[in-house]
Amino acid sequence: MAKSTKKPASTKTEEPAVNKDQIAKAVSAGTALLKQGGSKADAARAIFALIHDQPRDAVIEAFIKGATITPKGAPTYYYNVSRKFKRQPAAAAN
Repeated sequence: MAKSTKKPASTKTEEPAVNKDQIAKAVSAGTALLKQGGSKADAARAIFALIHDQPRDAVIEAFIKGATITPKGAPTYYYNVSRKFKRQPAAAAN
């Protein structure tokens, strides 16, 4: 029996394009919420609601800039906010 020399299909998927205008608006919304006295979690939720369709790294970067979350804390916020966002009914998410 001969060994197969086929290479496995690549499992790497392409990242969706980043919409920089959409991210800038989300960062501004998060910053404005913080200035109004909102919490970092409130700002992160507002940012995520606006850019949930963007790549994970882009959302995390927006959390760092717009919600003043530390780089080490941002992935945790992403995980928590994304889980809560997915559990919401579709009407409440829009």
